[in-house]
Amino acid sequence: MASASTTTSAGLSLSHLLDRPTWNLPQWHGPNADELDGVVDKLGDLDLSLALLQRYRNALSPIHRLAPDILLLIFQDIAEEDDGPLHPSYGSAPWVYLAHVCHRWREIALTCAVLWTRLSTKFPNAALACLERSADAPLSLIVSASATTEAASQVINAALPHVARIRHIYLPSVFLEDADLREPLESILRDPAPALEALHVYKVSMDGDCFALPTMFKGHTPGLTTLRLAYAYPELGSLTYTNLRRLFIRGKKLKPITMEVSRLLEILAACPELEELRTYKATFKASSSSADSQPPLHLDKLRVLDIARCSASAAAELFSRLAVPDCAMRFLVSLERAADFTFRFGLPDNLEEMGHLPGITQLHIEYTSANDVVSIHGKTRTSPFQIIAAIPQDSDMGEMPTVAGHLLLCIVRSLDLSLLEQFTISETYYHRAHLGFTRRRWIEVFERMPLLKELHIRIDSINDAGFSRAILAALATPGEVTGRLLCPNLEVLTMSNDKTWSTLQCYLLAQQRADHGHPIKRLSMRLPCYENFEEIEDTDIPALRQIIDVVDLDPPPIMKVRFPEISW
Repeated sequence: MASASTTTSAGLSLSHLLDRPTWNLPQWHGPNADELDGVVDKLGDLDLSLALLQRYRNALSPIHRLAPDILLLIFQDIAEEDDGPLHPSYGSAPWVYLAHVCHRWREIALTCAVLWTRLSTKFPNAALACLERSADAPLSLIVSASATTEAASQVINAALPHVARIRHIYLPSVFLEDADLREPLESILRDPAPALEALHVYKVSMDGDCFALPTMFKGHTPGLTTLRLAYAYPELGSLTYTNLRRLFIRGKKLKPITMEVSRLLEILAACPELEELRTYKATFKASSSSADSQPPLHLDKLRVLDIARCSASAAAELFSRLAVPDCAMRFLVSLERAADFTFRFGLPDNLEEMGHLPGITQLHIEYTSANDVVSIHGKTRTSPFQIIAAIPQDSDMGEMPTVAGHLLLCIVRSLDLSLLEQFTISETYYHRAHLGFTRRRWIEVFERMPLLKELHIRIDSINDAGFSRAILAALATPGEVTGRLLCPNLEVLTMSNDKTWSTLQCYLLAQQRADHGHPIKRLSMRLPCYENFEEIEDTDIPALRQIIDVVDLDPPPIMKVRFPEISW
């Protein structure tokens, strides 16, 4: 028994199984041994036939009726989904599972060069595969801040022979202060990049100040069209800006970029093709007096001007020094008070003479008095504009409710409202009544809006303050010289949550304007007195409808003018 057990265990050992001649298989060395090899070959042929049959069957499915070009577009869309340049998986080719579906998909995925164009120093193996399969397609290179020095050097050295194909480069904001990143990058940043179209310096947590962009690619980037900088700002000579179309500059919250307007204008002068300029957390200071004599800078192709966090005087100087078309404009400024007690909110005094913001058709002035902020949203015939002005915390000009009326007058005096058709005044958050919104002041406001058709009043407060009483009184006051009512084209009046007026005042206004041949055609209002009633005849709405064509209790929502946004 012991001998049999030993033999069995020896036959089942790994060494015995690996020693093929010792196998005790009678048929293996028998007279039909040659037939076994034929059976194995036959089984292989059957497996191949089944695979081919399955391929032919798949070829008849509806998805395979799509042309390869259409499938390629689908694959590109899948590859771009959730795979932006700053996505953690960017450059790892996560879409490669498409090549595992079937033979046809695999052939398209592996031979399509445009799918293999994303290089990341974080995934060296995937980057090498992309360089091999991308043929002559344009490349995008992202230098990851989390990549090891070895991986970064491997990818960058492999990409050096393909520099002529690199169109987009993404660098972390620490690429200068981090030696592990700076050394591998020196080889690719020291030679000209004539094909480079976009350079992005993306934000990474750093302790240092914002820095000036050093000279890169020997300053020779004639094809550069997009420059997006986080924690950095451009310098003359660091790159070629002759074809630059989009310039984005972002500073740090506690250490913003500080630059004189004259210096910014020097950079813009090197960008004659510029279409979009956006700055964020960049503090611009007014230039010295010697710069006032310089001629305006013409940027005829500028379409978006977005300046955030600067003084009102600096924004006004920048706007006055630019000769631009009617472009989308947004300023975020600190409110200032001039020596003549007028307010400066980012626009120059001689705005109409410069031709800026011509033909405004929509205007929305929104107070957020609890935060000492006023927002001015508007639209010309072609472009939107937005100005957000805040009272500085260390200012002695007072709180927003005390200066709101005078500020309103400064705003309407600065803008060309001769073609204005829609005006909205609103207060979103405050705790006490505003000062200065008198009937006489509203008369001066409406005198500048001769073509006004729609007037919207919106209040969100915890008290009974508002604008409507003085507004309705101004609209019912004939001119001292002409005897005519203001805003003869006014047809739509909507009011919400403003408790300073009564329906009797509105009825008398509608009656007076109808007698003068300027009837109000629609009135939408929301008041607590209309919240609970069973029969509409129990209210004064039927009496209002005898004079006004449409009277309802559902004021429409106010849609602010949309400004083109950007994801930083």
